Amino acid sequence: MTGQRACLWTVQRCRERAFQQFLGVDGEQAAAIRVKELCEVSSRRELDQDEAARGRWNERIRQRYQQYLQDPRNQTTLEK
Repeated sequence: MTGQRACLWTVQRCRERAFQQFLGVDGEQAAAIRVKELCEVSSRRELDQDEAARGRWNERIRQRYQQYLQDPRNQTTLEK
């Protein structure tokens, strides 16, 4: 994913209940905080500007979230 889309993707996902469940948090703000912790950034905007941060985001968030969505064990929690 290009640098200018990582922030937007993350902002949109933080609003989704499934993404919040994936992160183990409750609510959009808590999801944003958790993403920043995992990516070691102070602002999600850095995901578009810092290649190393984007690499951490891709490995720690985006790829794992895609796997999470594909796992049938998570389907029951995603439907709630």
